[in-house]
Amino acid sequence: MCNPITTDSPDVLLAKGVHEGYEWEVTSNRLGFRCGYVRIPAGHPWHGKGYDDVEPYPDVHGGLTFAEHDTDCGKGGEDNAWWVGFDCAHYMDAPDPELPGYDTHLDVMQKYGTVKSTAYVRAECARLAEQAAEAVTQPPPV
Repeated sequence: MCNPITTDSPDVLLAKGVHEGYEWEVTSNRLGFRCGYVRIPAGHPWHGKGYDDVEPYPDVHGGLTFAEHDTDCGKGGEDNAWWVGFDCAHYMDAPDPELPGYDTHLDVMQKYGTVKSTAYVRAECARLAEQAAEAVTQPPPV
């Protein structure tokens, strides 16, 4: 199964792996910012929820900004997973001129913000995966 972002644009994938049993990916958004995603299996409390509706709401850079159904990507079968993610294009974030699609119109942000590296986003994906694992053991919100 595949992240719909990297299925549509495999060239944006910067890193991927598994943490706490959850797949994660780091991508470029083609403007010079990185994004992070964690794959949520069917049956998980976050599965199928909009990014503003996830409870308990995860503590991740800038908050969740993405929630979408897994895609088949030609591997056969469908396990109905869900992806949640975040981006690093918020106040005080700067674009990375080394990333594909860097937009020179955003150069002014270099003066005030900081570039969030692949290592940083990878660590945030790990934190998100840990919170996803914890959400399975917590009682449902009242």
